[in-house]
Amino acid sequence: MKVCLINNLYKPYNRGGTEVVVELIIQGLIKQDIEVVVISTRPFFVKTPLITDFKVKNYYLPSWCYNLSKLPIFIRLFWHLFDLFDFNIYCKVKNILKKEQPDVVITHNLKGLSYLLPKIIKKLKIKHLHYLHDIQLIHPSGLMFYGQEQKNQKVLAKIYQAICQKLFNSPDIIISPSKWLLDYHKEQGFFLNSEKIVLANPMLIPTNFVKSAKSNIFQFFYVGQIEEHKGIIFLLKIFNELIKKTKQKIQLTVIGNGTKLAVVKKMISNNCVSFLGRLDRKEVIKHLVQADCLIVPSFCYENSPTVIYEAFSLGLPVIASRIGGITELMKNSPEMLFEPGNKKELIDKMLWTLINKKELTRMGQQELVVVKDFYLEKYLNKLLMLINKS
Repeated sequence: MKVCLINNLYKPYNRGGTEVVVELIIQGLIKQDIEVVVISTRPFFVKTPLITDFKVKNYYLPSWCYNLSKLPIFIRLFWHLFDLFDFNIYCKVKNILKKEQPDVVITHNLKGLSYLLPKIIKKLKIKHLHYLHDIQLIHPSGLMFYGQEQKNQKVLAKIYQAICQKLFNSPDIIISPSKWLLDYHKEQGFFLNSEKIVLANPMLIPTNFVKSAKSNIFQFFYVGQIEEHKGIIFLLKIFNELIKKTKQKIQLTVIGNGTKLAVVKKMISNNCVSFLGRLDRKEVIKHLVQADCLIVPSFCYENSPTVIYEAFSLGLPVIASRIGGITELMKNSPEMLFEPGNKKELIDKMLWTLINKKELTRMGQQELVVVKDFYLEKYLNKLLMLINKS
């Protein structure tokens, strides 16, 4: 069997959780001796990267999407329209698919790769599975912020959605890690004739790192993009207040990278906050093992954050925003959720963790049992059943 995966980002240009999911699926398919082809993008004026993984055949198509955030808004709007109907990319992918002749195509995020691709997959009569990771088909930014939900009901947004519905039509199977994201697309009229599946994201069995000797400093962690909508600036302000409200020694460690890096570094003014920058998965896990609690303070509607899976795999409890698919992941610990942007509620949750360490440990062990259902081997068996389904 040959499987083609299409995602707008792939190593060495990977950025977030979607790329982690894509990479894990590829690893799982290779272990099953399935031939894998990847179609992705590269910055327009950068040469095709040298990839040493000879078990995967890679195609990198040049795209302007890498420099999009640096362009004026009216140029970005024009690019989004152009990207929907990028016939050049369409032709290139068509030639690749004809050459490789995969048995199935699995698409993920197609921003920067033309939304004409579902049509060519259908035209070539190849089975098509499409993954939902965000709301890119509903709003070009892929983001929806708490308190700003109505922006997706505006005239321009509705026109954009109508175009995306027409171009995507109904792939054979739609896979979403969260019921929330799948339901939101259904409410907007997407994928009327597709089979729709909720399938939580895959994850690797965690590496056995040794936790350091118990410290008298309580360790909070943030792992994610250094962007305002991810709540990191809000969290730093909260943490400074928390320091004044407790006599207990506490530490906040921040891991990640993003456009608000300079702002965040300026806000770190005491020894109670440390910034480690962007780290690979192995290094992130190595540090998370030392944590007492992870904070996910997002202002945007999240699908199914990879970092929460990672925390649960280590038995690490999580405090998170009550938003989007996060509530599904944390159905066993709803008391650890808070209203996005609610300063008092987050401070109260953090103070609670400081004086309820035994309960915190129990929560972590409970999630450790649940997360075993997400391990890659079980996940891949479910995915292969969908691929082989007639």
